Amino acid sequence: MEIELDGRWAIMGKIHGGYLLREIVTPLLTEAHPHPFAVSATFVRSPDGGAATVESETLRVGRRVSQHRARLSQGGQVCVEVLVTTGRHDPASVPFWGRHEAPALADPEGCERAPAEPVPGIRVGHLDFVEARWDPAKALAGSMEKSEGQIACWLRMDGRETTVADLLVLADAMPPVTLDMGLEGWVPTLELSVLVRDLPAPGWLIAEQRARLMQDGWLDEECDIWDARGRLVVQARQLAGFRAPEKS
Repeated sequence: MEIELDGRWAIMGKIHGGYLLREIVTPLLTEAHPHPFAVSATFVRSPDGGAATVESETLRVGRRVSQHRARLSQGGQVCVEVLVTTGRHDPASVPFWGRHEAPALADPEGCERAPAEPVPGIRVGHLDFVEARWDPAKALAGSMEKSEGQIACWLRMDGRETTVADLLVLADAMPPVTLDMGLEGWVPTLELSVLVRDLPAPGWLIAEQRARLMQDGWLDEECDIWDARGRLVVQARQLAGFRAPEKS
């Protein structure tokens, strides 16, 4: 299947990973299994905006879930490999057990929206499509001494309600925790796994992202997202690299 990647979703010229997942996974959703359950992606190289090819294979169609494999390529080169489990979330279901609650944030209307161009010449394209708002009391620490390796903000799609497929975008929409540590540099994703746990209720969502370990130029990041009901709708984890800017 041929698709057209929207170059406006690029971050410093590299197409946003969550956007890529949504574009790859959406064609795999069926009437019987219309919702993503689990998505595991390996990012081999960053595609450019423009034409790309998605090849998919259905591994199994079951009663409750189906499993698929998909690959996005561009110019004959593999860019993303994805394993996808799809199913149907029950909107009437309620949590049986849980421990982790959303962090308390100031009202989103009193929070500042993250700009798509935070500094001149640096374009964070997905923030033209995703609205992220930061609690002034929980601004980025900006130093290793003050950082707790954890950040949180309000999220929603810009101009429309968030769909279940959009949760794949939001799972990768937070800035890297390295910014909270005051570290400037490129943070490319190597592997990203997203669990979609529920259908999102209308309204704002709260996202919390944290890192456990940074070592040898690699760090992990975990992201949880709750909807307006306080339901945990996304759990995501990625392994990313940290590439400090070269000294001139």
